[in-house]
Amino acid sequence: MKKVLKIFLLIVCLILVVIIGFILTLQIFEYRPALETELSITNNPDDTSDYWAKQNETIRILTFNIGYASLSETEDFAMDGGSKGRMDSLAEVETNLSGISTIIETVDANITLLQEVDEDSHRSYNTLQYSRFQQLLPIASTLAYNYRCIFVPFPFNVTQMMGKVNSGIATFTDFHQSEAIRIQLPGSFSWPLRLANLKRCMVITRVPVEGSDQELVIINVHLSAYDDGEMRLQETDALKNLMAVERENGNYVVVGGDFNQTFPDAVSMNTTDEGEIPVYYYELKNPDFWEAFPLAGDWFLENNFHFAADISTPTCRLLHQPLDTENPENNQYYVIDGFIISDNITLESVETLNEGFRYSDHNPVMMEIRLNP
Repeated sequence: MKKVLKIFLLIVCLILVVIIGFILTLQIFEYRPALETELSITNNPDDTSDYWAKQNETIRILTFNIGYASLSETEDFAMDGGSKGRMDSLAEVETNLSGISTIIETVDANITLLQEVDEDSHRSYNTLQYSRFQQLLPIASTLAYNYRCIFVPFPFNVTQMMGKVNSGIATFTDFHQSEAIRIQLPGSFSWPLRLANLKRCMVITRVPVEGSDQELVIINVHLSAYDDGEMRLQETDALKNLMAVERENGNYVVVGGDFNQTFPDAVSMNTTDEGEIPVYYYELKNPDFWEAFPLAGDWFLENNFHFAADISTPTCRLLHQPLDTENPENNQYYVIDGFIISDNITLESVETLNEGFRYSDHNPVMMEIRLNP
């Protein structure tokens, strides 16, 4: 009996040593970005008026969360209630990359904002996605990492674990970029969850404007998703502060990306005895589903900012299951991708491009604007 107990205790001790050793390794190699980081700009054209933004000319801007080319219509994801953490093969990732590239190339935007771009991550079979997009768009570009971890032990399935992750948000412009800065957003998960979690950020790209002392300030964002809503509020407050400063300086401000919050046009508030309850344009079909809390719009409107989103087509689907094309009522949709623009910009159009979630769990959103003189 004593021998059996000793063996049992030895096994328990070995397991504890492995777990503690793994956590210590994550701690040592944790990604710790600075509050502000100047980003390298690749293929930046000359700082001449030929490559400056121009007033009263249409500027086309695309935002697209590409889901690291691994969250296509056939996929689910463990964090959303599914079971998977990566696709079944490199060939499937390559198919998605090709489809995403075709969409980006066809849109031919002046400014392209991408989220969830992997660069040598296990979950996407070590594809160099940012490098591929640089070849597709040989224009000014920057990449800011918001997820770097030597090994993400999730989902708890050996064949599905995400493993090493290097991922971020990328900004491409036809214009000269005078500066690109990564700003670390406030808030984080508690230890030890934070060790293998995202370090959310926003990227500020500055573009000169011909005939003006002001700049076009482009802010690429991908806000938190799997929190209780508190982190999203902190991040949104940081975004508001930045926008207010830039607008006070007279600049043209465009924020685009994946907000992981429902745009105001896609939600209304119903007053009940228990308080205000959100009623979503795309109804939340199960109370256990992930909820994209409303993006509080009052501050933006009071400070002369305007939302640009198209609610006629969903921008995102829940990955609790593969896309059900035969019974679409079983799919859960959201409107969480789009833009916010300052009052010195004229919105000409905004459209969610209905790509049917073939290559990503998000649809791209296209906007056309003009900078007012």
